Amino acid sequence: MRIRPDIGGEGPKRVPYLESLSDTAVRMLDPSRDDPRGYSGIPRFRLSAAPTSSIYTFTRVFPPTTQQPDFFAKTTLPLVRSLLDGEDGLLFAYGVTNSGKTYTMQGGSEKSTAGILPRTIDVLFNSIEGLHGSSKVSSTSDKLYLLLHFPSAV
Repeated sequence: MRIRPDIGGEGPKRVPYLESLSDTAVRMLDPSRDDPRGYSGIPRFRLSAAPTSSIYTFTRVFPPTTQQPDFFAKTTLPLVRSLLDGEDGLLFAYGVTNSGKTYTMQGGSEKSTAGILPRTIDVLFNSIEGLHGSSKVSSTSDKLYLLLHFPSAV
């Protein structure tokens, strides 16, 4: 799980309601704890009987300070390497609106903030270039062609 990083120039800062406790756990706090009227000025109501502070565990928690290259290397690069070895793989991004999916997948405007997609394409095409003459390149190239041109066929 990745906690949304603060991207400069986004407007007023919001109080985070996810607190990273360790590499595998976060505490979710009641978002209205500091502002009973909510961010939009509309009063908030608790619709849940769940405790206002809950701890959740994940395989890995990436705090907001995690840089794009580190996140890619620890989450996606192993998957890309497996793809190049002929294995299937899936990367799934899920989250509420404004949770950081686009930034994580596409990245920012500077090269150092490139997201998962540009980094994956870079690794794939640089790896394929090094595999010329290998039987792997034919299989990988065919899969890439099908995926790009006929996504429903794959």
